[in-house]
Amino acid sequence: MEIVILVLVLVIAVLVSNIIASKFTQVPLAFIEIAVGLLVAFIVPYYRHYTMNPDLFMLVVLAPLMFYEGLNTNMRVLRRSFSTTLSLAVGLALVTVSIVGVTAHLTLTELALPLAFALAAIITPTDAVAVSSVTANIAMPEEAMQTLKNESLFNDASGIVIFDLALQAFTTGKFSFTFGFFDFTYVFLGGLLLGMILGSLLVSLRTFLISHRMDNSSVIVTLGILTPFFVYFVAELAHVSGILAVVAAGLVHGVQEGRLRLTSTKIQVVSNTTWEVLSDNLNGFVFVLLGVSLPTVISDISYRNNTFLLFLIGLSILLYALMTILRYLWLRLGLATIRVRPEYKNTNCWIIALSGIHGTVTLAMAFSLPLMLHGVTFPYRNDLLFIASVVIVLSMLVPSLILPALLPRQKEPFLREDANAARKEMINYAVKKITELNEDPLETQAVIATLHSQNRPEKIKNRRILKQLFAQTRDVENEVLDEMVSNDEISEKDRRLYQRTMLTRDFHSDNSILRGLWLQLSYRFVYFFKRLIHGRKIRQNQQRIRHNPKLMKKFKSKHDTLVEIEDRTTQQVFKYLKSPMVNKESHTDISIVQRYYRERHRRYQNNSNSNEIQEELFIKAFQFEYNFVQNQLSENKLTRELATALYEQISNDELIYMQNDEIYD
Repeated sequence: MEIVILVLVLVIAVLVSNIIASKFTQVPLAFIEIAVGLLVAFIVPYYRHYTMNPDLFMLVVLAPLMFYEGLNTNMRVLRRSFSTTLSLAVGLALVTVSIVGVTAHLTLTELALPLAFALAAIITPTDAVAVSSVTANIAMPEEAMQTLKNESLFNDASGIVIFDLALQAFTTGKFSFTFGFFDFTYVFLGGLLLGMILGSLLVSLRTFLISHRMDNSSVIVTLGILTPFFVYFVAELAHVSGILAVVAAGLVHGVQEGRLRLTSTKIQVVSNTTWEVLSDNLNGFVFVLLGVSLPTVISDISYRNNTFLLFLIGLSILLYALMTILRYLWLRLGLATIRVRPEYKNTNCWIIALSGIHGTVTLAMAFSLPLMLHGVTFPYRNDLLFIASVVIVLSMLVPSLILPALLPRQKEPFLREDANAARKEMINYAVKKITELNEDPLETQAVIATLHSQNRPEKIKNRRILKQLFAQTRDVENEVLDEMVSNDEISEKDRRLYQRTMLTRDFHSDNSILRGLWLQLSYRFVYFFKRLIHGRKIRQNQQRIRHNPKLMKKFKSKHDTLVEIEDRTTQQVFKYLKSPMVNKESHTDISIVQRYYRERHRRYQNNSNSNEIQEELFIKAFQFEYNFVQNQLSENKLTRELATALYEQISNDELIYMQNDEIYD
């Protein structure tokens, strides 16, 4: 139970971090997550000396993150920049680990050489997610960003393989260069090959399930989430790199995306959303865990010697500077080329050198250091974790200060005013086309109202005018009731019943939000109290009505009468709202009243025929919107970026309105 509470606290910390980040957009999310983690460490006693099982951390956190990165890799860019990616991810990674490892050993002589190489392997991998966070407000070219992502994908794997070999040499006390080379090749290539095979088999399994109509979300999405855990577990059993295996499986899933698109739009959206949420939370989980662990790490180091803590900070700065310079020289010597600002070669090299930001994988490897070795605490574990943490903070802080001076600010692809105008024009076009179909007026109005909701709703400017308008429409309803009674279409008893029903439905329109909320709570309390006291009697009456055809017929007759009255009154209300007697300047208030009566009418008149009409109109309306955007784009009246944004909105609205079974409830 304790571990469940601990994990829940971390998840809540990630949630709080995201809420704070939405308000302070200039601060990288990782910094906020670390700060919240620190706060948790001081508030929650359980986290004073918290450590996570390294093997569990690699399986539960790192495996799905690496799979998701592989899944979202642009294979076209990867193929085009493969030589650059290989140069950075393998060549530069090996050189960096070698030089940084030797430097760390010479600086901190008591640190064994294998542990120094393990430290170098930990702090070498870059993190594309962290790069995106730091460069969010500056104009980093897309191709350069994709190449950085591909580099981070494979140098993560290089770093992890070297890290495992270094730990193996430290724990066994034996290392052979020849054996290490062949072991590296077997672990590296074996992980890639096994991941590709397992990935292909799992894609075939998903395709088989889809073709046999077993493609509901509980099957396909669950299978997708289980994939990285299964692949990692099998790879570890085969003694090859589990991380490289999940990366390869992710790449295969990305390449085979066309075969997997046989699933419905709903399942694709659910799957993509699930992975995005899972990835974001796992990334946040790692940084919050860093914040939680730092007090214990710092306390352990300070307990030994405060001067030693300052020495480790200095060593961290030295290693970060050395990695940045090595990265700059690698690019300056032409061993890899990433074009950012080609006209400024020197500046270009510094931009890419500073973009070597470290993040999740570095932390994950640091946390995966063993807790025990031969029955005693693993030596220098907290020291290595602290150095890794300082390097991460430096690698994010320095580019945040320098890159904005080297790159122009990110320009919005289109102005918000242009987007609002285009959206309004698109909706008006669809409304015009829907109106020309001459379908059922009330159903057409309901669809038009929903289409207009794609725009931002207007705020009520004067609640007094709105109240007056509601009072006028109720007068219209009462006039219709009087006419129906005088023509003997309904009885006086039917009129009172309808008025009582409308009173309970309409009470909120005359009150402020707080007053309406209070009345709703009061009504629900009274309803609950009556059900509690008289529940048995009510159920008996309901059973008596269901099993008595005469009573059932009488009950249905009353309901049909109310439906008929509501239909007549609603039609007259809409006529009144369109008449000259209503002040057209208060169009916002008129729109709110119309929306209210449409929703009331929809609830009262809800039937399969009405739903079918509205669904058919919705399908046509969304198609009209698609046609509008396509025509505007072909006539160069919209930019491609704005057209994409409009297409995305139509697609999202279509999903919301057409796939929600309770849309008309």
